[in-house]
Amino acid sequence: MKLEIKIEGENIMEIIQEIKKMMENNREELRDLLKFLAKETIEAIEDSSILDKGAELYININRAINYRYKKGPK
Repeated sequence: MKLEIKIEGENIMEIIQEIKKMMENNREELRDLLKFLAKETIEAIEDSSILDKGAELYININRAINYRYKKGPK
């Protein structure tokens, strides 16, 4: 499958208006695409390795903030 999208316009407002028209004319397809992407994103986020990395990052940030406040202003 080949998908080619070509947008031509004199200025950015023309381009934005054309994109807006495309989105309005294809609401159902766009809604289905967004639902699919949301489900895939949630599945990726729920992956245990990603959750573990997120938890580790949260702990490190929390420790850094606590250290900073414990140390006091410079």
